[in-house]
Amino acid sequence: MSNATVIDYTDSDGKGTVTLVANPFEKGGKYYAKFDRTTVNIDHLIARIQKKEVGTNAIMAKHIASLFKAEILEALGRGEAVNIFDLGTLYITTNGKVKGDTPQTATIPGFQVKFTCSKITNDAVSALGIKKIVISDSSPIIGTMTDLFTGEEGTAFSAGKAIRIEGRRLKISGDDGGIFFAHATEKGEPDSDEAKWIKVSRIIRNVSKILEFFLPSELETGVPYCIVLKTNSTSGKATRKTYSLACSNPVTIAG
Repeated sequence: MSNATVIDYTDSDGKGTVTLVANPFEKGGKYYAKFDRTTVNIDHLIARIQKKEVGTNAIMAKHIASLFKAEILEALGRGEAVNIFDLGTLYITTNGKVKGDTPQTATIPGFQVKFTCSKITNDAVSALGIKKIVISDSSPIIGTMTDLFTGEEGTAFSAGKAIRIEGRRLKISGDDGGIFFAHATEKGEPDSDEAKWIKVSRIIRNVSKILEFFLPSELETGVPYCIVLKTNSTSGKATRKTYSLACSNPVTIAG
């Protein structure tokens, strides 16, 4: 039986991408930074060991690793904290706030495991470099727009009929969110006076990749508008405190 681990991966070069994400809270800076993650698994680690220690048996190494894994889980199940090769400690804590003011009335919400890094673990990343810094953009992305009455894609739509917008991160949420029609300026940008925007009231489909809605009756034919999407939705079920905007190219309404 071969002792080689067959995998396909490339070693990282010691430099990574830092993504700046807008901070939704009042305290702190405008952004917080995330070091983009590249994950290696036990196969990668064993393959790297084999390069340095020729003759290492991959199957035996995996077996020993599985034994360590089982013993660590058993120790945690007994309520013990576990020092993981001096890299840090797995320890047990309560899963949320304790309800009740006395030991007799206290309700423990269950338990979870956390990890505290050791100094040598943190020292291992002290020499990391930054390849590039980018800003995370969570704004909606407008792709194609289709007149559902005529079935045609484009920027001209039938008055009073429904249209479909396809794209990414389109879902509308938030009390101040919505789909709006703003008069387009000569530069093809939406009028900055939000009080003049016309809000869509009849949304018939509202998901991340598709919006379907009826055009407001107040829209004038032949007048250029920008469709503005305003939402505080995220990719999950949560919402942000701040709103993201997306604007279409100018569109017109046909009689």
